[in-house]
Amino acid sequence: MTAASFGMELIARAICDSSRFTFDGGIGQGTFKETYCVVNFDGTKLALKVLRPGCSAARSAREVEAMKRCGHPNIIALLELAEFEFEGTKYTYLIEAFMGGGTLDDRLRGGNLSREQTLALGDQLIRAVEHIAEKDLVHRDFKPANIMYSATDSEAIVGDFGIVRDLRKESITNSYLSAGPGTPFFAAPEQLNNEKVLIDWRTDQFAIGVTLAMAHFGYHPYRDDGEDDGQAVARVASRSGPSERFLRDASSAKLPVLSAMVQPWPAGRVRTPAALLQSWRQQ
Repeated sequence: MTAASFGMELIARAICDSSRFTFDGGIGQGTFKETYCVVNFDGTKLALKVLRPGCSAARSAREVEAMKRCGHPNIIALLELAEFEFEGTKYTYLIEAFMGGGTLDDRLRGGNLSREQTLALGDQLIRAVEHIAEKDLVHRDFKPANIMYSATDSEAIVGDFGIVRDLRKESITNSYLSAGPGTPFFAAPEQLNNEKVLIDWRTDQFAIGVTLAMAHFGYHPYRDDGEDDGQAVARVASRSGPSERFLRDASSAKLPVLSAMVQPWPAGRVRTPAALLQSWRQQ
């Protein structure tokens, strides 16, 4: 544990001491926040997320507003939002449901998903992005680490709205940056190249396509034989298109919609979430 992480844990413990929660350990670290497991007075486990001091207030506000706007079984629910003062500094914290079943990342360590499992996961993620798109939001960070499961349910839950884009508001990403926020390995070309005018729900469609490809095939759809992950990301940024290897594998697996989802230009992807869900279910 780093010194900074230890300091954040002290704050999390102080929040618990001043409330109805019992501290139960750390879960994970992120760019903007640290997450801890806490136990409610009734014995229910919950996730406590403490925002780091100095992180973008505008970015944090967007995350909270987005989560409050959403209400869907495949999207993490915001249960509580509050501020806590510790040694003269105010910290914002969130309480969410605790996902005791781990992440998709955890599950993939046990091997790739079958076709049937991939179809079920895709259905869940597309339904989630359909809801997000209806709210004029772009998640911008779909990836296995942000797809979670409860301890008792097999339904995928999308979390971490830390870099959400609200299309109803002006972008808070500086236009002069060479790349926009996101996880490069799962990002669409318009994200990697900070082409803000092109970012909409189809940006999330691309990331979901990469996620599903990784889950079923175990490699990035832009990665060709003999290439590494860095080369795959470079191919995305340059809009080289999915690799021939991936196109063959997607066709052989009878998952042709995956090829459309990861097209380099948004106009080449499926036009609407409803059309994507229908096409996905017809495979």
